[in-house]
Amino acid sequence: MSEEAKKIAEALQGAVNEEMLRKAKLGYKAVIADERGHVKVLSAKYVVRKMRLEGLF
Repeated sequence: MSEEAKKIAEALQGAVNEEMLRKAKLGYKAVIADERGHVKVLSAKYVVRKMRLEGLF
């Protein structure tokens, strides 16, 4: 992966993280895909908590 592509991926991940935090603070739901690609609707607070435990935040 080129340096430019890495910067773009990091910027996108940062934007997703910020939006997930905003949704969690407002008590909204998050739409995500599970390991098999199936769509799930979860509490954004749960998603943020899980991401922090897995070291993704």
